[in-house]
Amino acid sequence: MINIRDYEIILRNLGREYFIEDQQFVPDIVSWAKENNTDLSEPHIPMKLIVKSEDSLLMVIQEHINDEILSDVIKNLGIRWSVKDNVTDIDQKFNSIKKRLAYCFLKEYAMALDKTGGDGLSEDEWVAEEMEYLGFFKE
Repeated sequence: MINIRDYEIILRNLGREYFIEDQQFVPDIVSWAKENNTDLSEPHIPMKLIVKSEDSLLMVIQEHINDEILSDVIKNLGIRWSVKDNVTDIDQKFNSIKKRLAYCFLKEYAMALDKTGGDGLSEDEWVAEEMEYLGFFKE
């Protein structure tokens, strides 16, 4: 079980980078979504970006995440990515909890961008470019 508070600094830094200053940690994202009548973009991603207004964003983050959930997120990414590139080992590229959480955070953000057009692979490409720019793959 992953305690998100152990990675809070990384998530806060990403939030500042993408103007998501407001982050809320919840025990269970699915229960939170039901209580708040909110659809989850992808139910297996343990985060949800809420656009409160044009200049106010909230990232809701599940406090404890099962390792298998993050593995499934990366497995789904690998399936989509294989359409573009079947050589890259996505599991190896996203080989740490830090990278996997950053992917989830940025994927939620990418889903709100007009330029990705709501296309999963376009969102994944944008996230990979941003993670490269931020230095996540230099480790």
